[in-house]
Amino acid sequence: MRDGPMTTEIGTQSPALPLKRRFKIIRRKTNGQTDWRFWSQVFWVGICVWIGWEFWRFVRFYESGAAGLPPDRPAGAEAFLPISGLLGLRDWIINGVLNHIHPAATIVLGLALVSSVVLKKSFCGWVCPIGFTSESVGAAGRKIHHWKGQLPKALDLPLRGIKYLLLAFFVWAIFMQMSPQALAAFIGSPYNKVADIKMLKFFTEMDAQSLWIILGLVVMGFVVNGFWCRFLCPYGALAGLASFLSPFKITRTASACIDCNKCNVACPAHIPVMQLKRVRSDECNACMECVDVCPSAEALNLSLPKNYARISRVGALIAVTGIFVVGIGLAQLTGHWQTSITSEEYARRIPHINDPAYYHNQGTVPEYSPED
Repeated sequence: MRDGPMTTEIGTQSPALPLKRRFKIIRRKTNGQTDWRFWSQVFWVGICVWIGWEFWRFVRFYESGAAGLPPDRPAGAEAFLPISGLLGLRDWIINGVLNHIHPAATIVLGLALVSSVVLKKSFCGWVCPIGFTSESVGAAGRKIHHWKGQLPKALDLPLRGIKYLLLAFFVWAIFMQMSPQALAAFIGSPYNKVADIKMLKFFTEMDAQSLWIILGLVVMGFVVNGFWCRFLCPYGALAGLASFLSPFKITRTASACIDCNKCNVACPAHIPVMQLKRVRSDECNACMECVDVCPSAEALNLSLPKNYARISRVGALIAVTGIFVVGIGLAQLTGHWQTSITSEEYARRIPHINDPAYYHNQGTVPEYSPED
């Protein structure tokens, strides 16, 4: 037998096998373009997963005896403390100084508002991991039950008001009801100092009632598109109010519109885009789904009035990401990102986090130490 290329029975040479397998980079696309919003959401979800893991390691270190060097505490965990963010904002207004207990919570809240003022409710549509989860659950539901998940207007409108009622309650309680002295007492209370750890424990030590509530929200999000964000999220309500100030909005050029109704069908917020000149709705999160499906290139754009300064998906990605990266970077450089709580104080408090002094009691719980 001679060495050489393999041949077929009729003497033709068979195609050589490739030496290496070719790999493809999966690129999610919408209307033929890379879906930068999706990848922005994936990026921030990844950041949050990493923060959660590092924060869990930090807490476990003190729960297990605090032997050796403590892991770094990721200040980004405070992004899941919107109430602390509001408390810090009120304290900042009163005293002109950023809250030093949970400063990152206030910074993230401020950046969410800035991004909403600049580019509609872009925090919800491009950054928020809860928003991404809500979208994903809704998308999975639509693939199974083949229903858009839109409630009748008679139900939708009053239900949308719930998140504003919740926001109004928190604003009333923090900005109207609490005196400066009560505010300072609450911020310095044992409960508030470990509020981030309490939030972690909600997920790692979930009771049956909390589990059923979360499962109920997931089921409702599976049936009704964006259930949590549309009806219940007070953070989204605040961002929605700020978004009214945004100079950039979805702008429709009537002369270029062909009345195909594709934008109305595509809009996840159920906004009647085709009937509007400018989309001012508080539900618009600059997702640009309507722009992507529009067959007329000049009909829809995310822009200033009269179609000035149009923004593409890449432009929106740069703007939103830039606001958060620059804002967080400046907070870190100026020393306004990390908490002032010391390792010694964490070592003293975390092992006793289930004691009565760490229960929520409107800031009136007296200062506590294990020696008391």
